[in-house]
Amino acid sequence: MVRLSEHLYYQKGENKEIVVAAPHHGCVPGCDYFTKEIATMIADHLRATLVFAERLKPLVDLNKDPSRASTPHFRQLCLTYQQIALAEEVELFLEIHGHVRGHYDLEISCGFEFDPHHPLDKEFAENFSAFRNNLRREIANRWEEGLPLPPPSIGVFPFDQDVVMKARKTYLFQKIRKLQLQGRKIFGIHIEVFRDYKTGDPTSPVFTCQEVMVKALADSIVRSFWR
Repeated sequence: MVRLSEHLYYQKGENKEIVVAAPHHGCVPGCDYFTKEIATMIADHLRATLVFAERLKPLVDLNKDPSRASTPHFRQLCLTYQQIALAEEVELFLEIHGHVRGHYDLEISCGFEFDPHHPLDKEFAENFSAFRNNLRREIANRWEEGLPLPPPSIGVFPFDQDVVMKARKTYLFQKIRKLQLQGRKIFGIHIEVFRDYKTGDPTSPVFTCQEVMVKALADSIVRSFWR
């Protein structure tokens, strides 16, 4: 694990084409509690590169426009984070967040509506639809009786229009979209996890649910994007 700054950490993965990130992690008000834990678990399953922040969200939003950062230091942190996400070798960027007000326990989005006339969108739409179907199947098959929580509900935008956390105005995801329209094969997936399904305590009963959910997400990604 490399400490890029007081608040930003990076670990290079074997599969350098995948980056898993938790830009808003932190166990203080204003942060996404326990998203580092979920991002780390997914990165381990995918052998992917991992990048996460610690308690930065109240100070700067790493996936937003760097020019709006309040200091040159925070602007540089935004640029560093986004350079990792958009590095030349990256084909799949997964960003993990936590929510308390979505319609679904898992709210997943690519940040835009697919253009049926764009060749890359056709491939992405097929992969993303397969991911949605595989994830629902994996959750249903893996969730066992006796777990302390019910299976998480799943909404995937743009297929499910009532997803709340769409990431349509997120600066980094719009940069990914611009690269796609220019012909680069890079996919971005924004994942929001409801608070009840996250924990940093491996002894908590919720941790078992978190493990099942993470394995379902990781396996569905592999089966959908590397078929």
